[in-house]
Amino acid sequence: MPHRPDLDAPSVPTDATVSLFFDLDGTLIDLAARPDAVVVSAALLAALARLSARRPGRVAILSGRSIAQLDDLLGPFARSVAVAGSHGAERRAPAAAAIAATVPPALAAAHADLAAVADRHGLLLERKSLGTALHFRDTPALEGVADDAARDVAHRHGLVLQRGKMMVEVRAPGDKGAALTALLATPAMAGTRPLFFGDDVTDEDGFVAAYDAGGAGVLVGPPRITAARHRLPDPAAVRAWIERAGGDA
Repeated sequence: MPHRPDLDAPSVPTDATVSLFFDLDGTLIDLAARPDAVVVSAALLAALARLSARRPGRVAILSGRSIAQLDDLLGPFARSVAVAGSHGAERRAPAAAAIAATVPPALAAAHADLAAVADRHGLLLERKSLGTALHFRDTPALEGVADDAARDVAHRHGLVLQRGKMMVEVRAPGDKGAALTALLATPAMAGTRPLFFGDDVTDEDGFVAAYDAGGAGVLVGPPRITAARHRLPDPAAVRAWIERAGGDA
């Protein structure tokens, strides 16, 4: 369901019929050279807390990071809203225990294979709870090396190949669209229309699921062909939108 790239900004919902879903990296916060170098400001956490207080149970974070990483980055706020980590393979309702996918035994062998590639070529390796990523933001000439290696490892071990911004990941099955659909079935979100904000190709499943549920996706970043219906130019614009929504919802 691709749409033309000249999309408008989403309006701020003024009633309780909309649930809000946000990716983290590149959407709520600016990307960094290393995954562990991102900054989550106190101002953002305060704005998200105000938004969540005005829309109890109808704010969620959907990320490629693990839930454990989200807890570290977002602090107590992460426990106050629904979260889905590892591209939707693990989920947690507010103040509840996480629902995690079974860890495929092949993940350990896949990680070892990718670690060898990273060591050999100088790629940045990131181990996640349900996957391993090769980052080439600092070494863009190695994109082909990283992609070929990850594709081979995913095929040999029966895992999912996930491409993203300046990275490629081998991971357990799961996608943000399925996670969004599952969270929409929770009592607080039942019957609401989802608005999902994301920046990467890894968010396209979420855009499609949001549209199928009567809502829409919001692409964050430069125009491109996408299933999203709206667009904001950068994370700063998303943060400004959240400030308005937290005051007006």
